Amino acid sequence: MPASSTAHPKKTILPRREAWERWVSVWHVVFYVSLALPTILALSSADLERPGWQVLGLSLGLGLLYGLIMVWAAPRARENPRLALIWTVIYLVAAIVLWFPLARTHPSYYLTASSFYGLMWGTLPFGLALVGNIFLTGLIIWSQALNSGEPVVFSFTSALIGVAAISWSTLLALWMRTVMRESVARKRLIEQLEATQNDLATAERQAGILQERQRLAQEIHDTLAQGFTSIVMQLEAADQALPEGTDAVRGHIQQAGETARLSLVEARRLVMALQPRPLEEASLPEALRRVAHRWEEVHGVKMAFTVTGDPYSLHPDVEVTLLRAMQEALTNVHKHAQASEVSVTLSYMDDQVALDIHDNGIGFDPGVFAQPAGNLAGGFGLHSMRQRVAQFGGEIILENAPLGGATLAVQIPLTQATQEGSRKPLSVEDRM
Repeated sequence: MPASSTAHPKKTILPRREAWERWVSVWHVVFYVSLALPTILALSSADLERPGWQVLGLSLGLGLLYGLIMVWAAPRARENPRLALIWTVIYLVAAIVLWFPLARTHPSYYLTASSFYGLMWGTLPFGLALVGNIFLTGLIIWSQALNSGEPVVFSFTSALIGVAAISWSTLLALWMRTVMRESVARKRLIEQLEATQNDLATAERQAGILQERQRLAQEIHDTLAQGFTSIVMQLEAADQALPEGTDAVRGHIQQAGETARLSLVEARRLVMALQPRPLEEASLPEALRRVAHRWEEVHGVKMAFTVTGDPYSLHPDVEVTLLRAMQEALTNVHKHAQASEVSVTLSYMDDQVALDIHDNGIGFDPGVFAQPAGNLAGGFGLHSMRQRVAQFGGEIILENAPLGGATLAVQIPLTQATQEGSRKPLSVEDRM
């Protein structure tokens, strides 16, 4: 079977579009319809005061302006709200300038102005949208008065109607904005949930792989390696017990012993190959130092790594747990902390080993990670880390630093379980 058929590619999470986003194309169509119908009616009118080519030119210019800015430029600036706002304001100012002479030419162009109201309420800040609506309403009233040749008369009734109309449109706009905000918040929440589920599945697979590798390493250690060690010891004892004049037998015994030693070395190599690569070629402090140096090079964040106390041997699973904890913590610093400096301290004490990761970033929300006794209950990666540490009677503490940033501390007590089976030099004398 081809290798590609057995691969499990990571699920790609496509951006989710809310209902109002899917209606954007409909609003584009509505605008062009509201521009095309008045243009047809105006060009068909027999008493058109403005030359037809001017009406057509202004209409085409307004349509082209909408297409260039609202259909093409503004959506591409969505990730930069300030730029998107600038594009929208530029369009509205230029569009009203082009629209006003069209409204003076034929009253059907007031239909086109309806699109300006919706665009203002949907894209501009509330205060600016309110000012824009009042200005556009006044401009429409002035245009109607110019078309009729009668002066604009302001009365209590007309003022009351205007206030009522503006108030109603404002309430409608507030409702629309509330729905859109909740829709955006729900969209982000769903995207975060899908990303978390995807990370959860990946972390579960990785945890399963690591657990199986550890199990295989322990099985090889407890069976094959121990067996080869015993064979070597028995062959050495038999060689010493042979009487003189049995050189041929002694040669076979020595050859068998050499084969057993080579097989023992191979079994140990397999055990080490099943450990995380940074711990395969270096001690725990050196492996953590290499991870820190590599992270500093990749992300360009100043990193300080310190070891305190005299290093001593730990159970391989404890070393793997500390390595994974550091990798997960640095990943979270890169994703969320916005830090410019990070310090990592590995402390060997009489009663425990501790790993502290401190950054000078923006800290975290205590409500998200609140847990009795100051422990951590955050995202899955940290939650998985906490479970690993708890297997050895340890704990993880995450807290905001007094001068800014955050500190994550991994503390594992020294017990028989955390020191039993510590990694030793690869030699026959160790007897594994």
